[in-house]
Amino acid sequence: MAGLAAGEGADAARLEELSRRYRGEVKEVLAPLVGAYYPALAAANGPEYRKMLELSAKMALVGHACTEIAGETFDAGRRRLAILFGCCCFLADSFLDDFGESAAREYLARFERLLATGWFEIRNARERLFYVIVASMFIERDVLAPLLRQAIVHLHAAQAEDVMLRLEPARVTGLTRARELAVLRRSARNRSGHAILVLAIFLVQNVALSYLAGLFSAGALIMFIDDHGDCHADRKEGRVTYMNRLNAPERALGRIYARHRRRIEASLEPGPGRSLLLGFLGRYYATRLEKHRRQRQDGGAWDVYE
Repeated sequence: MAGLAAGEGADAARLEELSRRYRGEVKEVLAPLVGAYYPALAAANGPEYRKMLELSAKMALVGHACTEIAGETFDAGRRRLAILFGCCCFLADSFLDDFGESAAREYLARFERLLATGWFEIRNARERLFYVIVASMFIERDVLAPLLRQAIVHLHAAQAEDVMLRLEPARVTGLTRARELAVLRRSARNRSGHAILVLAIFLVQNVALSYLAGLFSAGALIMFIDDHGDCHADRKEGRVTYMNRLNAPERALGRIYARHRRRIEASLEPGPGRSLLLGFLGRYYATRLEKHRRQRQDGGAWDVYE
C-alpha cells in the first residue's frame, strides 16, 4: 500500500480536477448523441447510462495520460475521441454480456465483418448509437494504418477469447489448475491491455513503440482491478475470471499492482503523463478494493460512479 500512496500523492489535486472536468465534458459530448440515436438509454438517468458516462470519463483520463506520455497535447479533438472510445467500449461490452449467448456470438461475427468490410447492418437503436460512435471515431483516423489496425484486431481477438471462455467453460475445466489460471490470466491481461493500446494509438498515431509495453501493462492492471471489484457479482452469474479463481485474491492483487507499477515506471519516462496514469491507477485500485468488500458484505452489486 506504500506504492499506492506514492502513486496518488503528488498529483491527487490534478487528478481530482481533471475527473470533475471530464465528467462534465462527457455529458456535453454524449448526451446529444444518445438523445438523437438512442434516447431510451438516458431515460430517468438510470444505472446503465451513468455507468456509460463514468466509463467514458475514465477513458478521457487515461487518454489524457497516454497523450502526455507521447509528448502531445490532449486537445479538444483528442478529448472527444477518448470519450467516444469509452462509449464504444461500453456498448460493445453490453452486446457481449447482456443479451445472452447467441447475441454474444453473433456480435463477434458481425464486428469481424465490420472490420473486414466496413459493413454493419443496424437493427435497433442501441446498434444505431454504436455504429454512429464507431463511424465518428473511424472517420478521424486512418484505421488502415498498420499499428492501429493491428491493435484493433488484437483487441477483437481478446474479446472473442474472453467470450468463448465464458460460453464454453469446458475449454478450461479439463486443465490443471496452474494451466487454467495461466489461460484466465492471459485473457484478462489481453482484454484491457489491447484496449488501452487502441485508445493510445487513436489519440497519437505516431506513438513511440518503446511506450507500448508500459501502456499495455497499465491496461492489464485495470482489468485485474476491475475483475476483483466485480468478483462477487461475477460468481453470482457463474462467470469465471482469473481473480475469482484465486484463493487469496486481495493479496494477489496487491502483488499484481506492485509488479505492474514497477513495469510502468521502468517503461515510461517520468513526467506529468506518467504521474497522471499512476495516480489514476492508484485511486482505481483503492476504490475497487472497497467495491469488492462492500459486495462481500452486502451480497449484491455496488455501483461505483466515481
